[in-house]
Formats: sequence, structure tokens, C-alpha cells
Amino acid sequence: MGDAAMESKSASNGSGEKSHLFNFTGISANKAGMGADRKLVADFVYEKSKNSQYTQHQLELDAKQHTRAEAVACELRTAEKRMSESEMLAEKRKAESELEALEKHRDLTRTHCVVDMDMFYAAVEIRDQPDLASKPVAIGGLGMICTANYVARLYGVRAAMPGFIAVEMVRNPTAIGSKMPPDELVFIPPNFAKYTQVAMETREVFRQYDPHFKAMSLDEAYLDLTDYLAAHGVSAETAVQKMRDQVKERTGLTCSAGIGPNRMVAKIASDEKKPDGQTRILPTRAAVLDFMDRLPVRKIPGCGKVLENQISIMLGVQTCSELRAAAARVKRAFQGRKTCSFLLRACLGLSADELAEDGDEIGNVGRKSLSCERTFRAESEPAELRGRLRDLCRNVAQDMAASVPPLAGRVVALKTKASSFEVRNKQVSLMQPVGFSPNFGKPAEAAGVPEATATHEAPHEASQSTVAEEAEREISRVTHELFKLLEPVLEEQLPCQLRLMGVRVSSFRDQRSTLDKGQRQLNSFFQGKSSEQIAEERHAEAPAGCGQAASDQSAEMPRPALRALQDSTVIDLEASSQEDQAFKASEPKEGNARPQGQQGPQSPQKSLPAGTSEGCLKRVVARLASRAKRIRSSGVCCPVCGIRVPEDEANHHVNAHYGDN
Repeated sequence: MGDAAMESKSASNGSGEKSHLFNFTGISANKAGMGADRKLVADFVYEKSKNSQYTQHQLELDAKQHTRAEAVACELRTAEKRMSESEMLAEKRKAESELEALEKHRDLTRTHCVVDMDMFYAAVEIRDQPDLASKPVAIGGLGMICTANYVARLYGVRAAMPGFIAVEMVRNPTAIGSKMPPDELVFIPPNFAKYTQVAMETREVFRQYDPHFKAMSLDEAYLDLTDYLAAHGVSAETAVQKMRDQVKERTGLTCSAGIGPNRMVAKIASDEKKPDGQTRILPTRAAVLDFMDRLPVRKIPGCGKVLENQISIMLGVQTCSELRAAAARVKRAFQGRKTCSFLLRACLGLSADELAEDGDEIGNVGRKSLSCERTFRAESEPAELRGRLRDLCRNVAQDMAASVPPLAGRVVALKTKASSFEVRNKQVSLMQPVGFSPNFGKPAEAAGVPEATATHEAPHEASQSTVAEEAEREISRVTHELFKLLEPVLEEQLPCQLRLMGVRVSSFRDQRSTLDKGQRQLNSFFQGKSSEQIAEERHAEAPAGCGQAASDQSAEMPRPALRALQDSTVIDLEASSQEDQAFKASEPKEGNARPQGQQGPQSPQKSLPAGTSEGCLKRVVARLASRAKRIRSSGVCCPVCGIRVPEDEANHHVNAHYGDN
């Protein structure tokens, strides 16, 4: 163990209270229903897990992060001592000017609402088994807990907590400061098919108030009520109360809601009166700032344990009001990083959607990636690892289906961590997205199904059963597609001993950055540029440092084609030396002349990026050379992927990139 890790361990004196690793979000942020002491829970979790290899590794990482934060804090203090009073004043004025510039983007004209189902998975199970209502219930198992009901939360149990630790907390509540009597924690295996069906019922209610609402998970929805309120002439409180009553009547479940002038404020407010309550933040600057000022920085969506710890050490800041007052120090501490603008915006109570015109922080899809990973005991059995991969693919498929709109992505990645804690990431890029249709989960009439084909005459129960069966078929299909894409990636690593596996999907359909980029390419494509101009642009965009052969080939191929060739194949920069040697063996020996007119890939020399495998780049260049020969044919060059297609198929091909088949 390194010196930093030893220092961290000795500093804790057998306690987890001094490390953010053992302070769970719910307890540190006063999550609804929590009934345990923060320090005692941290100590309890630490004692139960301190001897595990995972905890020791995390403590080392924690110590390194702490050391870096302390170093930055020291640099800040040193810099402040060297600065004159006039320099300090100038820096403060500059920070205030930036805050004023952000204020110009504040939009108080719209009414947003975030609805959060109360203990959703547990609530669904308790609804179906009412005798569990008074017992501590957790959805999940001894490895990890997905959701805990409010009775279990009184014992300090929460989501993302190891189940075996939660069992001990419920059996010995006095150890964590809970006043509840000792009991046994009831585990229920998750049933995502059931939860998805219930979520679809809630979404039918949400669509009445905002047909274009968004959902990041099964139990949460983001609505813009502005148009609904204007059309019906009712107050926001009345509309949201009616919506919550409809959800309860239809599903038997309660939900909480937050109302505010933007999504971020509404999201934070949705947790204020849980369970079964609602909070409104008035659409005035004073009301928003007053609400934000009293919040700990951890309440800011997107501020996790690591960032909270950095802010505390580097800036000595705990609340949003302190964060705004320290704007100048925030700029110095996070200079040149997106974290700086994120914190300045958040402390003002501004949401990313209010700044969408200035960047790509938010697009048509409100997330850049979706992932699921699991830690388990060291496992080397291939069949067991394949089973874990399939389970992860299903979890990701369910999360993709749960989003509104349903997701489909062009990049699928597998993350693995060996028993030695070596982490590998490898991704597969696709020409066509894998995932769900935009109409998945919508009612038949909303999805454009003719009324004659919809089963209106069938009973409601039969209709719900049909919807559930169709949802299960689609989820199984996407699960199978993800598994088939990632199974070869896993097979490459066998035999191996793994302790963690994760699946990630990104580059979603309809993301704004992708559409904007494609639109720019389409504009230039349809502006009627001459072939000479296009050839000059291609030559100017040729990548440097890839050898003369690559430059010659790229002069005849548009930049998107280069990307397509690289992205359509799995490329692992950590390729084994055996692969490199195999590639070299296929090349002509030094001194042997190539056939006249044949262009072979030349190895880049001075321009190799640090840590890049030379053999890997050679293989990329070889693929470029081979593919270039095949695309020199008549037709139209696609402005998105660079592939030439027959003119009569051009429109269909371009539309396919954006899901408009």
C-alpha cells in the first residue's frame, strides 16, 4: 500500500467518518426517510468492509484524490499570499462580471415540474404484497440494494448499499443510532418487467400534461407545464396535485413533485417533501437564490461525493451561498475545466437548458451515455462471466427502454476490472444504432397505429398484458443484440479472473451535437460545390503524421469516411504484441521492393501519440488503404459517413443515419 493510502488509513483511526467513501448520499444529504446517524453509519460500513481488497484499493484512490486536492488548496493559498490587494479586487470583479453574464440567461417565463415516484420498486412490490408495508424491505440482494422502503430507511438502509451490511444494520439498529427495534430485512428480487409496465401507466398520465416530457429512469419524469397551464388557465400547484392524484388512482402509488422555473431547481425541490408531497419555487430571482443558498453543494444534481470532497478541501465551501461568494477562487481552482462553469451556473440556480444556446451541455437527449456495472467476487469461469455479461446487457436494455424518448446508441462498450484491479475498456462503434424505436412504449394511437388495428374492443387487462408482452419482446431483442456485440470483446480476454464488469451505450440517436454536425455537412453537401473544391477540402483535412500513404489515400476520401473506417471496427490501443508481430510478418522485409504502383502503409515515426501502439496505427492505415480502393466508384459521397452510394439511394441512405427510414 502506498504512503498516501497508509496516511489515509491512519488518519481515520479505524473510522470511516473522515472518508467520503463511507458517507452515503442519503444520510449526508438528509434524504427522505433516513433515521440514522451519519458518523455511526460511516463507521459501521467501514468496519464491515475494511478488510476487503476492494476497500483497500478504494482507500488508496481516496488518498490520492485527497493529496491532489490538498496540493491545489496549498497552491491557492500561496497564490493569494502573493497577490496584491488590487489584483485580488480585479479578480473578484472579473468573477462577478461572469456571474452577471450568466444571469442574463435566466429564464423565469416557463414552469417546469419534476415528478419522482416514492421508493418506486419497493412501492410496486408492497402494493402487490400489502403485508410487507410495516416491514423493512429492500429490492435487490446481499450483493447490492436497488431500493429500500421507508421503514428500512429508518434503519439507515439505502440504495447502492451492500445488502450484507444492510442486514447487520437492521439486526443491530443501535449501532448506527437508529431508534427502531431489531428486525430482519426482507429481500425481494427485482422484477423490471413489472416496474416497466407500471412506469408506462404513469407516463400515460404525464403525456396529458406534456406530450414531450423526458424521463431518465423508470421512476422520474421531467415536464414543461407552461403550455398546459396557459391552455387550461390553472395554477401550477393545482395542475401538479391533479396529476399526482391521477397517478395514485391509476397505479396505487404515490409520487412527489418539485415545481420551478427550470429543471434543476424543480429536480432539487422534488425531494423537499417526500413522500407524497410537492414543493414550488416561485419564478423570481430572489426566490431561486434564497432556495439555493441554504442547500449543501451535494444537493446540486451532478455533484457527487468526489467533487463535494474536492470543493470542501480546496475551497472550504459547504453550501451554495458560500460557493457563489467564492466564485473567484472557483475560477482559479478549476480554471479551464467544465467544472468551473458548471459550479458557477449551479450556485445561481441556473439549469443547463437555459444555457443550451451557448454550448452542447444539453441536447434532444439529456444524457451522453448510459451504463450499468457490477462488482462481484473474483470469477474466472467463462460460463459465469458470460452470464454476468448477459445480465448487464439486460439491465442496460431496460434502462434504455425506461428513458423518454427510448434510447438507441451507436457506441457499445465493455469495461472489465481484473482481480489485480487492472481496468480495461473496449468499445464497438456501429453505423446503425442499436436500441429501441422512438415509438416504443407509446399508446397505439400515439405511435401512429391505425385505429382498426388497435385492440380497443379488448378488455383493459388484456390490453395491458399485450403491452407488457411487447415490451418484454423488445427488451429481449435489444439484450440479445448488445450481448452479441460484446461477447467477442469478452472472449478476447479469456481466460481471465474478473471482479467487475460494466456495459455502456453512448452516441444516442437524435443527440443535438450529432444532428448539428450532420446538418453542417448536409448544408455544404447541397450547396453545389465543385468536385475540385471538394477535393481541395479533403486534402486539407487529411490527418497529419500517418505517413505518406495515409495522406495519399485520404486525399481521395472525405474526412467522415476516415472516421467511419476507424469507428466501424473495434480498435484496442492496448493490442497485444502478438498481433503486432503478426502484422509485421505480413509486411515485405526491409530491402525488398514492392510491386510498382503499390502503396503500402508506412509506419509513422515522430508523430506517434504517447502510449499508442505502433502496430495498431499500422493496421488502421492498412484498412484505410484497402477501403479507399473499394469506394472509388461512381455515385454520390454520403456527407455523414463518407461512403459512396448510388444516386437513387442517396436520400434513403442519408436519412438512415438519423433514424428517418
